[in-house]
Amino acid sequence: MTAAGHLKLDRVALREMAHSHARFRKGEPYGQRAKFTFQDLAGADLDGLDFAGADFTGARMRGCSARGANLRGASLFCTDLRFARLRGADLSGADLRGATLRGTDLTGAKMIACDLREGKLSRQRHDGSNGTEPATGGVVDAATAVMKGADLSRAQLDGTIAMQVDLTDVKFAGATLVRVDFRNADFTGADLREAELRACDLAGATLRGAVVAGALLQGTSLARADVTGAILDRAAREALAAGGNASARLRDVRAGLAAMVEAHAAWIATQGAQGERLDLAGADLSGAVLAGLDLSGASFRNAHAPAADFARSSLVLCDLSFGDFSSADFTRTDLRAATLKRGYFAQARFAQADFRPVRVGGPDGQTMSANLELGRFWRAGFAGAMLTRASLAGAEFDGADLRGADLRDCVVADARFEGAQRD
Repeated sequence: MTAAGHLKLDRVALREMAHSHARFRKGEPYGQRAKFTFQDLAGADLDGLDFAGADFTGARMRGCSARGANLRGASLFCTDLRFARLRGADLSGADLRGATLRGTDLTGAKMIACDLREGKLSRQRHDGSNGTEPATGGVVDAATAVMKGADLSRAQLDGTIAMQVDLTDVKFAGATLVRVDFRNADFTGADLREAELRACDLAGATLRGAVVAGALLQGTSLARADVTGAILDRAAREALAAGGNASARLRDVRAGLAAMVEAHAAWIATQGAQGERLDLAGADLSGAVLAGLDLSGASFRNAHAPAADFARSSLVLCDLSFGDFSSADFTRTDLRAATLKRGYFAQARFAQADFRPVRVGGPDGQTMSANLELGRFWRAGFAGAMLTRASLAGAEFDGADLRGADLRDCVVADARFEGAQRD
């Protein structure tokens, strides 16, 4: 027993409890639900153990390691998880009310529908005297935590402290976020579709490449957030404009677009001696018709180009990263060695598009491959596309049509193909 009354468990005891808990979950004889209420698991090794539905209420788990552990539906009410290592753990449906997550590593953790609202805990004094000890818990403190790539879909956060949290590529789809302090948090590439953000503070937060379209931003402060390259719908843009957020503004190039394309053609024809390289970074190209043109080497970084027409164009070595190209047409387009990293291409059409490598700098130069890393290609069409040697690392092809696509020698580490059609 520790000075504060927490029972200290060693490695052997933890393993025995895991086996007993497994029997309990299977309904086998001699099984017993694992209860760690107020116990001391600081620095303990729970890596890979199955404690789904276990009771960790009020436990001290500071600095423990539970990488890949199954904690689905577990009670972690007012648990101290400061600096714990929960990388890849499954906390779906877990009760984390009042928990302390400051500095916790939750990289890649599953936290679907978990409860991160306020919670307070009192208990009888451990010395046997009458009365209760002071309440522990309160709002969830996750400041400086690392949640990179975690899935918090449908999670509930209320009053949570999440300052300077790494939320890169986090999924908040359908989550309820109320009065959360997200100041200076990193939302790069986060998925906020259908999330409700009510009275949250995102001052100084980075949302580059985040999908904000479809999110409710009621009373949420985004005045000093960086939304460059974020996927925004009209409601979000209006809210940002009303708050004076300059990073949400798009360049209006409609009047001069034809002249810019002509200057780019001269730049290509003279190998840069005349004309000017086409720079449409951050431009509003929604519905633009750029079909059948040679736009090789142009920059479309952070461009807003939903439903734009690039069919049969040459976009060799073009930069389309962080852009919104949802429902755009790239049919039979030459995209060799193009960069589409972290772009949003939901429902875009790439039928028979060419993404093959090109050699740059002559016979002794380097070979460059197309980069589609971390792009969102939800329900996009790639029928017959040539993606040979392209990097698809971390890209999402959920519901995409890949029938007849050439994926030979592609880099597919961490790429997702849920519901994709393939030969």
